[in-house]
Amino acid sequence: MFPALPQPANMNLTIKQLRVFVAVYEARSFTIAAATLHMTQSAISKVCRELEERVDCQLFDRSSRMLVPLEGADALYRSAQEILASVTVAERRLDSLKSMEQGRLNVTASTLIMYGLVTPAVREFHVDYPGIRLELFELPTADGVEHLLSGAVDLGLVSLTEPQPKIESQVIYESRMWIACAAAHPLASAGAVPLSRLLDFQHIGLRKVYGFGRGVDRVFQEFGQTPDSVNIDCGTLLSSLALARDGLGIAIISSYIVGLARSLGLAAVQVESDAIVHRLSLAHRSGAWLSPAALHFIEILKRAVPPG
Repeated sequence: MFPALPQPANMNLTIKQLRVFVAVYEARSFTIAAATLHMTQSAISKVCRELEERVDCQLFDRSSRMLVPLEGADALYRSAQEILASVTVAERRLDSLKSMEQGRLNVTASTLIMYGLVTPAVREFHVDYPGIRLELFELPTADGVEHLLSGAVDLGLVSLTEPQPKIESQVIYESRMWIACAAAHPLASAGAVPLSRLLDFQHIGLRKVYGFGRGVDRVFQEFGQTPDSVNIDCGTLLSSLALARDGLGIAIISSYIVGLARSLGLAAVQVESDAIVHRLSLAHRSGAWLSPAALHFIEILKRAVPPG
């Protein structure tokens, strides 16, 4: 009678040792096990000897032509099967992740950046990889950066006014100025509008806590003149679009929401200026491992983002 065999998890056994053992146990032969595992018979025999030394227990009776499993082998076989089954499941899951059959990807951007720039990439990515679960976090840049740093999201398309020490980023979009106005506005039918012409009309402002609002202010400061305001500063571009549609003034918008403005019934007209009012960076946490899903999404997003 052999003593109770310790559990494999407490013996630091290798997956290779367990696979060889199971093959030998089932075949009752070193020769057949060697052929099954594409190993030499001497290598199979050596692994079994090492395993017996590790568990401090003889596993097979080698006195006859056919190997005879001993009691310790019977006990180890049951545990080894369970362990190898778990390993097989884990390998299959990893293969699925690498082949993009399943997985998860979290992405952050502000609401309108998500609408105008990210969702086209999401649509293409989902068609190509429907097994990947995408979760979108519509957040202002400051909150988006916090989510990147905490690991809550994998990627972000954010407006960074200065380098972030723990964030790796690459500018992938530069926006020029457009205006949105009511269909009856004098500028609605213009093909393009000089920057100086904007000074003739009242503007619906955007609070300066946002990168786009600060970018617009910078352009006019460099131009040397500031347009008149209607004494309304909006918290979002969406609110300024609604007020412009109601005829309260013109709203300066980023190129990535031109389509949205037109879908809401506004006229959208490009401003004749080379000034960049908004730079958007693709960002992730420094040193973070990017999954295959994240790397594929980056490729699709870069391809999907139009010129500003």
